[in-house]
Amino acid sequence: MSKSDLVLEPSVIFARNVDWNLFKIFYEIARRGGIGAAARSLNKQQPSISSALQRLEAHVGATLCIRTSRGIELTIHGHQLFAACREMFECVQNMPRAASAVRGDISGAVALRVISNLHQQPKLTEIFDRFHRRYPRIEIKLDVAPWRDVLRSLKSGEIEICIGFEDKLDPKYLYLPITDQTQQIYCGSKHPLFGKAAVSPSQLVAEPFVVTEDEPVPYTRYRERHGLGQQIGGVADNLQERMWLIQLGMGIGILPQAIVEASDFASKLWPLLPDVEAPTCTIYFMANASSIRSAPAQLLLDTALAYLQQEEEGPAKVQPLPRTVGRHQVSRVD
Repeated sequence: MSKSDLVLEPSVIFARNVDWNLFKIFYEIARRGGIGAAARSLNKQQPSISSALQRLEAHVGATLCIRTSRGIELTIHGHQLFAACREMFECVQNMPRAASAVRGDISGAVALRVISNLHQQPKLTEIFDRFHRRYPRIEIKLDVAPWRDVLRSLKSGEIEICIGFEDKLDPKYLYLPITDQTQQIYCGSKHPLFGKAAVSPSQLVAEPFVVTEDEPVPYTRYRERHGLGQQIGGVADNLQERMWLIQLGMGIGILPQAIVEASDFASKLWPLLPDVEAPTCTIYFMANASSIRSAPAQLLLDTALAYLQQEEEGPAKVQPLPRTVGRHQVSRVD
């Protein structure tokens, strides 16, 4: 097929024919609120700015702004184009950082709010190790907090990335599933079931429970479904203290199995449930799916996504979807 036989989309023709400098000029007009102010900003004559605006309006086929005694007022089309120009400007502005990332010499910091004991997650260890080897000049700041505070920080915009639990997946956010963490109900060495065969949840209804003040939703749902924890034997927000109270015999309680097995309490606590009855909680990398992210944060998410896709032996669970994030782009996982 010859080139003359190809029928180009109107959008392709537009992108080829339009002078991209016109978008830069319109961006200055819109953000500075007037043609004169834009002319001074760009060090150009006012008539040339007016002429550029007219040419752009001819290209898009719509009036973009209206002159007033106070400057200009954007039309609906003008507001839409201004938003697009802002994204273009941010992309161009980020190009030096993107080039630095390719070279591996990007610097900066990425702050994460996370739940505790993540050092016992092999996948996270590998992700952070790869990230550090690839971008040694980027500093990682970890702030450990209760699971609900982790989510609250992300949704308030206080931090860019967090790691923790989420029970209700919201399409406004990006979720990269790291691992399904098995939970177990444990008793201490003084309990009559210590060292005995596994029992069903129904046999534990009368047992006092050691709980956390702000219990993860999967824990609460599991207890309510089986009628557990009607009597509270102890309350502690810190995981180590909960293990301690359970070991002392103040009650039984739900704990992350991998963390217990790697702790000093491993020989002092006994799992009570059969494996098939044990609940699980998914730990996620989480971020806002639509906000603009810093380059260090974006690179960490890219590293995590690449590793998790490799681990899944195919993209069945971690599927990259169209997205706009971080002055780069990222994938959203549903």
